[in-house]
Amino acid sequence: MARRLIGRQVFVFTGGGILILGIIVYLGFYPVYILSIKDISNGKTVHAAPATPGDNLWITFINSVEKLPVADHFVVNDNYEILFTETIFQAPYAGYDRSDKAELIAPGTLKISGYNRQVDAYTFYAGDISRHMLFLNGNWLPLYEVAQGGDLIQMTVNKRSRLDSIVLNLKNWLFGPG
Repeated sequence: MARRLIGRQVFVFTGGGILILGIIVYLGFYPVYILSIKDISNGKTVHAAPATPGDNLWITFINSVEKLPVADHFVVNDNYEILFTETIFQAPYAGYDRSDKAELIAPGTLKISGYNRQVDAYTFYAGDISRHMLFLNGNWLPLYEVAQGGDLIQMTVNKRSRLDSIVLNLKNWLFGPG
């Protein structure tokens, strides 16, 4: 009788251990999507955080020709892809495509919506004069604390395993981002 009881306990503990190990492995390799904004000129990270469908990213800058403000809007869709959706500008001679669809939203300010173009990566130069500003879900991201004018900035959504993400976060916590 005692032998059967011990056998059952071993079976239950072994089965429970295998189940727990299976759950850990599953969760460890479950994908996580990271919105990454990197200064690829110096290899430093401006921002990296889990991406969520519906995340809004605005990139604002001064148009190089007209010296007037421009704002480009990007959204993370349900498939964790970056979509360029609209642009708002004051430059009357900027030559934007689809300018026939421009909507006057304020005196001298036009908006072109409906682009919905998927971009795997969006890359731009951080300008000395244009002074790009980044806003993620309404919060300002400090681009020029990492980048300098002339640096190449790249925005992507990267898929990685949860385990890889945990290891990267641990590395950044121990040794700093970069």
